[in-house]
Amino acid sequence: MTAAPLPDRTRLVSLLATSLALAAPMARAQTSQPAPDGALAMPELRIEGTRETATGPVQGISAERSASATKTDTPLILTPQNVTVVTREQIDLQNSRNLGEVLGYTASGQGILSDFRGEYGTVRGFTPDIYLDGLRVPVPVTAHSFRIEPWGMERVELLRGANSGLYGQGNLGGIINSVSKAPYPGQVNQMAIQGGSFGRIQGMFDVGGAIGEGNSLLWRFNGLVRDADTYVEGGRDNRIYLAPSLTWRPTGDTTITLLASYMRDDAGITGQWLPAFGTALYNRNGTIPRDRATGEPGWDRYHRSQYGLGARIEHRLNQDWTLRSNLRGTYHELDYASIYGNGFSPANQQRSIARVASYQNPTYRTFAIDNQAEGRVVTGPLEHTLLFGLDYRVQGLHARTYSAAAGALDVFAPRYGYRPGVLPLTASNNQTMQQIGLYLQDQIRLDRWYLTLTGRQDFADTATRNNRTNANTSQRDAHFTGRAALLYAFDFGLSPYFSYATSFLPNIGTLSPARGSGTFAPTTGEQFEAGIKYQPPGRSSLYSATLFQLTQQNVLTADPANTTFSIQTGEVRVRGLELEARLALTPALNILAAWTAQDPEVTKTTTGNLGMRPAAIPAHTGALWADYSFGVTEELRITLGGGMRYIGNTLGNGAPAASSPQFHVPSFTLFDAVARADWRQWRLAVNAVNLTDETPVSACYTYNSCSYGAGRAVYATLSYRW
Repeated sequence: MTAAPLPDRTRLVSLLATSLALAAPMARAQTSQPAPDGALAMPELRIEGTRETATGPVQGISAERSASATKTDTPLILTPQNVTVVTREQIDLQNSRNLGEVLGYTASGQGILSDFRGEYGTVRGFTPDIYLDGLRVPVPVTAHSFRIEPWGMERVELLRGANSGLYGQGNLGGIINSVSKAPYPGQVNQMAIQGGSFGRIQGMFDVGGAIGEGNSLLWRFNGLVRDADTYVEGGRDNRIYLAPSLTWRPTGDTTITLLASYMRDDAGITGQWLPAFGTALYNRNGTIPRDRATGEPGWDRYHRSQYGLGARIEHRLNQDWTLRSNLRGTYHELDYASIYGNGFSPANQQRSIARVASYQNPTYRTFAIDNQAEGRVVTGPLEHTLLFGLDYRVQGLHARTYSAAAGALDVFAPRYGYRPGVLPLTASNNQTMQQIGLYLQDQIRLDRWYLTLTGRQDFADTATRNNRTNANTSQRDAHFTGRAALLYAFDFGLSPYFSYATSFLPNIGTLSPARGSGTFAPTTGEQFEAGIKYQPPGRSSLYSATLFQLTQQNVLTADPANTTFSIQTGEVRVRGLELEARLALTPALNILAAWTAQDPEVTKTTTGNLGMRPAAIPAHTGALWADYSFGVTEELRITLGGGMRYIGNTLGNGAPAASSPQFHVPSFTLFDAVARADWRQWRLAVNAVNLTDETPVSACYTYNSCSYGAGRAVYATLSYRW
């Protein structure tokens, strides 16, 4: 499918300037009361008489409640798992442009990186799953992701570790759950324009209100339009994002919220795939420039169109029992042409790289629904919060890949202009994946003791058709997972806890004929977690320290008798410590601090990497941020802030690991800053990332696949709120 091109930069600038100019008189017309000195008084975000909820707005940078770890609205201080909530205020203050930046100041979240196609990296040594409003989005591979736009989110939550007991099949590392903006009474509206590095120009809006009398019917509409280049030659980062929503409360006990979204991305060259020699390692020809592309400007393209439509429905039967249903359907398709590097050729010259030309045109259709019944029951001295759930998810994929060898490129003196001919079809598959799960959870309270027991039975089916061979394969997996956690809440705000949880993830494929050609068992995982949280009474600040051990079994590894097949004898273990503090010390001073130390290790394998650390997983990460606000006059308030992010060294794998040694990728430290002025209803913010213009090598997976991070970037945002 070919969509209309995004507007050119001249038209875009004109449109955004006109919209912002028109916003001021519209807003003044809707402002009900002037301040005593004649200035316009802007409504505050906090709604008097209401408390923070697990999915609603948060005042400040430190949330107090979340539903990600329990699927119930639970205080973080009583949640027996390490979960961090990044609030809307923090996202705005730091101008976070993707999920990697949103999580850049969280423990273990610094292992998440983003490029122009999706998120990659690890949490606690394993790939996390991406969720939106509690439902998993299709991320089959990074390049085919259903993207999350931070501007459209009320909060982003990082839930670490095994979570199959509530969510079903998934990776062991954890879940990144984003919560969409939705209508709420007394909403603060906003329009903004942003410009800065790499020719970026972006317009944003977030408006809403009540329809008719009262607050029984509320609407909200947020979105953005962006035209931008990137730090990579031939790269673009253009986007249109639109997200309308509607909340209807027909009675005091029933709430129905409809959420829709549309996103259109237009990118050119999206990645680098540079060799390790010349980036992380010495190359006698010099260092490969940071902006070097291995693709072809004018030929590489990445067009993504994605649609989502969902609903959150809640009905309170009585004061003890509530029914909920959460559902969403999505569709997205890609038009993706790329030429990528595949190592030096000849290798001893370390100058020209071989390349591969590829074209992919996948389409994805998904539907997911999660039905819940939550009840509160008392049995003697025990207070129970019961949760019964039934969920279902189906994903349909149609994927075609065309690829062939492409012309070589000198990465030190490139001459672009190569154009591939007609590429041959190399893969064509239709695949349907389904999962149905039944789960039960009991959160039991006895005085200050809190025991959480979770159990779930899943049935997962996968059917695949190879359109080239007309071969059909199918696989069914059934698995039980669970969690047991115990927490004690002292009256002075201290909560130590211990938990044990398991996970599973189906593996598609079969053993070799010599081993019977049987299907693979699911990869399984288990996690031990011990932590302590502290929240000063009456404050939202939260301190946490967590020890964890994760072990993943049934990992696919090469079959020593036939290396074209795999066997399930692999095992990976990760042990670590996470320290985090999210401190709202005063109404004017905030501090964020995070540190992660982890030891990932391959503990069972058939290849030569036994005892090694898996590729691209840092052993240490850390972050520190502080911001302070002060009044200059009664109408002018200034906010100054800054932070640093440290990513420890990682390892790249040889290929194959048995004959090529691992190599080190250097650590790096990045500095960020913000200066913001609020005057009446206007706000001007200037954000800078990578202030010292470091040239970090973000990750190396093999000797042939490394990529840089972006250099210094500065953005200015002018917004008007009413």
